[in-house]
This record gives sequence, structure tokens and C-alpha cells, in this order.
Amino acid sequence: MPAVLYHCACSSAAMRHPEPAHSLEMPGGDGNKNTGSCSVLVSPVDDPQLPSFALRVSPLESLYYCDHCSSVRCTRCVVEEPAGYHCPNCLFDVPTASVRSEKNSCARNCFHCPQCTHVLSVVEEPSDSSGGADEGGEQHLPFSLSCSLCCWSSREIGWCFEKATGISAHVERLRAASDRTKEHAALLDHWRSVQRASASSSSSASAIHSAAAFKHRLAAAASKDTGVPEYRSPTSAAAVGDAERAQMAELMSLENADCLSRPDLLPQRIRLHMKLARRCRECHHILIKPVPKAQATQFKIQLMAANFLPAITLPTRLSLKHPPLPPPGPFVVDRVAPVVLRFANPLYTEMTVRVHQAPASSTQVHLDLPTLSFTLPPFTELWEYDEDEDEDISSSNLAGTPDQSAVVDRHANRVAIQIAVTPLAPAPNLTVPLHITCTHFDDFDAEKDSNSSAAAAAAASTQSPGRTVTNSFWVYLLLGPAH
Repeated sequence: MPAVLYHCACSSAAMRHPEPAHSLEMPGGDGNKNTGSCSVLVSPVDDPQLPSFALRVSPLESLYYCDHCSSVRCTRCVVEEPAGYHCPNCLFDVPTASVRSEKNSCARNCFHCPQCTHVLSVVEEPSDSSGGADEGGEQHLPFSLSCSLCCWSSREIGWCFEKATGISAHVERLRAASDRTKEHAALLDHWRSVQRASASSSSSASAIHSAAAFKHRLAAAASKDTGVPEYRSPTSAAAVGDAERAQMAELMSLENADCLSRPDLLPQRIRLHMKLARRCRECHHILIKPVPKAQATQFKIQLMAANFLPAITLPTRLSLKHPPLPPPGPFVVDRVAPVVLRFANPLYTEMTVRVHQAPASSTQVHLDLPTLSFTLPPFTELWEYDEDEDEDISSSNLAGTPDQSAVVDRHANRVAIQIAVTPLAPAPNLTVPLHITCTHFDDFDAEKDSNSSAAAAAAASTQSPGRTVTNSFWVYLLLGPAH
């Protein structure tokens, strides 16, 4: 299926090819990115059938844009960091300071069913008329956790509660008081003391950075009989008896998990979810920053490439007055085939676009395309209602200069151009690389300064009225098979 994919510069830096790269110098300057000229490095075009090609290109909708360094960023050249935590069940916003103390779980009454993983709910059973005590003399606790899907109840494992609130804290106290939890904590304290003693005894020993290195050191110490202290369980013998030790030995020597019987599972607290913010890996500028509240779907900062770079598509129809366009192709080797591209300006300022083709030595296709330059009008919402505006275009306006000879249609903020493609060899998916340079004027700095005071606005208009931003990137046209 025909598609237009955008190239991110980080993939070419991470995937070097042994072939020499080709340098393409853009006309008109010293290489400053804000003056409309640049020097780019052209990498050999990958075969679209190779897995490496998918790592180099992405659709425009999945790319980010760093307005600080004026570069396209993909998912591999951004840094993610948490912007907020919340429970996916009750949508409770959890402060960052409480995430670690709550063990990354919801501090409210949110549990998963141990049988069907459905969310448990707190139910109340009516107390009897015997004064709040059961037949065995124990006090009746009316609240429990119940699953509405499989009808599992926490009373099966002896979990009953006096109140309908604070169940998570009560469950943590029950687990902390259990013998297994005490045994696990004692084992950790024992082997940490062994590690500290082993590290202090040898001054030339290196620091232990992994569990494998720690295990290797303990095995070496045991083989040399250096006096590793014997572990003694602080719990009673009944807590960790012979039956549990035999079960633990069976689990450690297990080779096939299919023969393992299902153990008695306990309800698990629901894990917290987090919203992620993304920064540029080069300058650490914020690209994506969502509103931290759980129920909010807005973004404080959202720098997507689709909001800054022109959208390039393969249209099926130019306008209502034009007939439908045939799909690109079929492509035959050494036969010229026309391809129509449409550029759309997402900005509210005018944009100048220049299209260059890659050197012939790096591609398997020939383009009859000179250095093409045209202007994209700014985006305006009023054009959504003026459908008939600019429908009829005078051919003299299009062919006024040699650069405009390839322009076939203009409407609103969109310009369509036509290029001639000649395949040089058969290919399962004909790939046409194009280098795009777009320049626009950004007056955001001047507007921001003008909001401070009238004197600052006058100074901004004379000294720093704005800046000229130039973005250079590669696109790959996937046009289909060539025979």
C-alpha cells in the first residue's frame, strides 16, 4: 500500500553502514539551520523488506518535534519520566512521596481476585442477634472482600474486617505479622550482614553490583570455609516445618511447571499506573507533558511533529472540481510514471518548501525533478467554509518561474506537485527518497516579550522581532512493486 514515511536522524547515527555516505550541500548559505541552508548526510537507502528499514522511518503521527533544537524526534531519541501516579480502579491521584511507602499499590480498598483477577468489592454481611459473636465464641466481623464474577470471598482465607475503610493498611499489617514475612525479613538481614562482613574483610575486593556476583562470592566463601555464620530462624519450628521445607526443595528442583498444583493465592493490591512525560535526549527540552490528574486527558505541552512539519500525502483527489486521481503505478523498469504529492502547512505562518532528490548512486530510481521550491500558505480555519476559493488556478501563475513548473494544484494551505519516477531495477516495494527543507518565520519570542510591557514590546520589535526556523528531514515514498 502506498505510504509516506519520515526519517529520524537518530537512526542513521545509531545504524552506521560500511558504505561511504554521500554529502549533499543545499544551496544558499554557510550551513546555519536558522538561515535556510544546511549540509546533510545521505545514508544508503535500506531495502523496505529488511527489518532495519522499519527502525529508520516512522509515520508523521508517531514523531515528536523539539522546538529548542529544531529536530525531529522518534520514540528512541526521547527520555521518559513519570508525570503522575494514579490507581486505574478508583482513579485516586497518589502523591509521588507515597508511591514508595505504599509499595507502588493503591492505598484504598482496591484488590484483584486471586481466581479470576476481577476487581474485588467490599461487602457487608448482617450480624446475628447473638451479641456480635459466632458459634465458636469469636467476634463476628461483618465486612469482607467479594468477587462479583466468580463469587469468591475473602472469608475463605479468614480475611474479615471491622470497618469498610483502611482495608489495605489492615492487610499489610496481617502480612507483616505472618511468620513467612518475618522469615523473609530475617533471611534478608542475615545475608546482608554476611555481605558487609565479606566486603570489610578484604580491602582489595571490588564492590558487588549484581545478585550473581553476590552469589558467586558466597559460594567462594563457603568453599574456603571462611566462617560464614549459620542462619537461625527467629520463627518457631512449626512456622517453617519439614513440610514447607520439602515443598520449597521441590519448587527449587522443578523442571516442568505444568505438574505444579495451584497454591492458595491471596488477593493482590492493584498496582498504580503512571502518566509519562517525554524529553528530548539531546537538550532535555520537554516534548510531552500530560496533566497529572487521573481523569484529565489534556496535555500541558504536546510538541508533535505533525504540528510543525508539512504533511505529505499521496492524494486520490485534488479537489471537488478535479477528477479522481489514479493510484500511483504500475511501475515498470525504465518507464516513466507520474506521482502526485500533496503538501499541507499546519502552521499559522507562511512556509517555504524546497524538495531535493537523493544522489543517483544511493537509489535505484531516477527522478525527473529539478530543485523545486514553492510556498505553502498559512493554515486558517476559515478555509473550511470557503470550499470554492482558489479552486480555479491560472496556469500562468503556476508556470511563472522554473521552480513552479511541477506545481499542479493549490487550494487553501495545500499545494500538490507532480514528479516523474523511473525505476532502474525491479523492486518488491519501490522506495523514493526525498530531502525536504521547510523554512518559516516564528514570531513567538516577540509576542511573548510584548506581553510584559509597552517598552519591552517596542524593544522586541526593533531588536528581536522573531527568528527564522529551518527544518530539514528525509521522507521515503513507498509506492508499490516495480516489475
